[in-house]
Amino acid sequence: GSRLLVKLAAVFALAGFVPGLLIYVVSYQFVSRSIESWFDVQVEGALEAGLGLGRATVEALSNELSNKSRTAAVQLQDAPDVVAGLMLERLREQLEVRDAVLWSSSGQLLASAGDSRFQLNPEKPSPTQLRKVRSQRIVTWVEGLEDGTAMAPGQARIKALVLVPRTGLDMLDEPRFLVLTQALPETLVANALAVTEANREYQERALARQGLRRMYIGTLTLSLFLAVFGAVLLAVLFGNQLARPLL
Repeated sequence: GSRLLVKLAAVFALAGFVPGLLIYVVSYQFVSRSIESWFDVQVEGALEAGLGLGRATVEALSNELSNKSRTAAVQLQDAPDVVAGLMLERLREQLEVRDAVLWSSSGQLLASAGDSRFQLNPEKPSPTQLRKVRSQRIVTWVEGLEDGTAMAPGQARIKALVLVPRTGLDMLDEPRFLVLTQALPETLVANALAVTEANREYQERALARQGLRRMYIGTLTLSLFLAVFGAVLLAVLFGNQLARPLL
């Protein structure tokens, strides 16, 4: 009777262990290959290419705005401050920019056209930007994409600060500074943010690749042990029920 109970329990345990082991092996291979497929070299290359394309597009738009700023600075060289506002409005429409502001070297607002006309205190160029533009003649930068998130829909923009020198012989005439603002296309901003977010998530998961594999393999192993333990326990119970009448 005892040998019969042991044989029945062994048969039931083996009947549960063999399928469980087969499922474990298949699942192990599936998880390993699935995790590796998440970090395909082509996917990483595509994300890097998308980021590079976005940077190249923004750089091209910055260069285009720089050329527009040089053109505007040349036309404003001999313009008096009293008529600078009219010229800025004409230049804004001609160059297709959102905003144009003319500042004195002391930080006084001389003229504006576009959105800045409705602002009480337009944003002034920083002292660092003024020092930089004195040596480089023109400076461009992007606002709204520094931290990977746009300030608001349609608010991501490129700004250009250009030096407008005086052409007169009066040495007391101080140079002026022109700030042009051009909005980035919303589609470009949305695509750039999507690619940046996808690349950040990809890099985070790439760093946790081994951790993910160990976590999934550990879960599968624990499930296998629980299944084997349950199969042995059920085998003993069923074997005891079958062997009791014979005993």
